[in-house]
Amino acid sequence: MRILIIGATGFIGRELVKELQQSGHRIIAVTRNVRKARDILGTRIEIIEWDGLSRTKLSGHLSGIGAIINLAGENIASGRWNSKRKKLITESRIKTGRLLAEAVKMSSSKPSVLIQGSATGIYGTPVDEPAEESSPAGTGFLADLTSEWEASVFALENIIPRIVIIRTGLILGKDSGLLEKTMMPFRFYSGAVIGPGSQWLSWIHIRDEVRAICFLLENINSSGPYNLTAPNPVQMKAFISSISMTIGKPVWLRIPGFLLKAALGEMAEQTILSSQNIYLGKLMNEGFIFEYPYLEPALKNLLT
Repeated sequence: MRILIIGATGFIGRELVKELQQSGHRIIAVTRNVRKARDILGTRIEIIEWDGLSRTKLSGHLSGIGAIINLAGENIASGRWNSKRKKLITESRIKTGRLLAEAVKMSSSKPSVLIQGSATGIYGTPVDEPAEESSPAGTGFLADLTSEWEASVFALENIIPRIVIIRTGLILGKDSGLLEKTMMPFRFYSGAVIGPGSQWLSWIHIRDEVRAICFLLENINSSGPYNLTAPNPVQMKAFISSISMTIGKPVWLRIPGFLLKAALGEMAEQTILSSQNIYLGKLMNEGFIFEYPYLEPALKNLLT
């Protein structure tokens, strides 16, 4: 199948490209910077330059495309949220989704499936009782953003046979933001519990994230929103303790939430200090089997 991916150079996209290539699919990566994409993705895939502005130009590349995977989105946790940063985070998701929908409508060739990126942030915070796909959207910047992000492609509901929304949780990977932040104190020989320690973390190993996307791509009965998190969320204190046991370094410190709020403001409150207990009923009910359903083996795979 010819698969067009927007956001192929991102953390998820890079791993997904490898997996899809190994399965024999032909990948077309859409990017603003062809040279950078070529350095990251190699020479085996087709790369298309798109400025993120012209629906007509994007539409011209959709002929013969069997599936579209839209992973576009600026990193939400790379710094304090000021008005300029919020605008960039919002437009990178919503504007891209709307332009993609318009491009597909213009094209004479329609894909059989669209996989649209999203996040568990749609449920808001705190979420201490398990939230499933039918749970209502929460409130706050991330919840509002994610609701609009998903809605940006709803104009295609009667045009594309299947639209799959992937609500991704906190991804664990060797280059992921969550592990990078939580591992930093351990580099100074003492781990630290971040915030109160009671906040729920709904995590997923990057390997299972990619496998789940491929599963949803290939399962012709999969449609609508799916929570992409491991079936066993943990609280922050347990998460840090598991890292400590995995790498053999102690946990002596606690980083108070107010310090993070002072340094990073709303971003800290809605990301690393947030509490999200997410349940993924649909994915498992459709037969997906996790390689890393439990935290300890996932950390062992990534950290040792």
